[in-house]
Amino acid sequence: MRSLALFLPLLLSACGWMWDQPKVKAFRESPLQVEVPAERVRLGENLSPGVRAGLKPEGGFAESPFAFTEAELLRGKALYQSFCAVCHGVRGEGDGRVIPLGVPRPRSYHDPAVKAMPEGYFYFAATNGFGRMFSYRSRIPERERWLIARYIKRCLLLEACPKEVVNAEVH
Repeated sequence: MRSLALFLPLLLSACGWMWDQPKVKAFRESPLQVEVPAERVRLGENLSPGVRAGLKPEGGFAESPFAFTEAELLRGKALYQSFCAVCHGVRGEGDGRVIPLGVPRPRSYHDPAVKAMPEGYFYFAATNGFGRMFSYRSRIPERERWLIARYIKRCLLLEACPKEVVNAEVH
């Protein structure tokens, strides 16, 4: 008990240091200011709810409302490999590394019916989930889900991807 009495003041004195340390508090301006180039900012505030879901107003799946640069496809590849390849495989064949562990095999993107789908189909699936796949709406921002859909359609299915993206190692 005596040792506790000796160490208690020492432990409590650390609370003052923690109170004064730099931190971000809710609803206060962040001390970090991130500069984003104006050409990369497109929040999609003018998009209809249907397009935000990957659907056309008249029905069917939409095309991406975002204009992506060739360089952004490398980011799309990295996002795809981080979130999608574990089940769908690096080339979209449904042979991801979790399949041998007992996870049901997803449909190949190269199936003719899937290959014919527009980008909105892949965006819709990532946003809302599909079959056993859960939704990535809260995990991947809207623009990045569209970027993944562009990567799937252009690079995996149409094989119209820049060589720098195809040959790039992403981690």
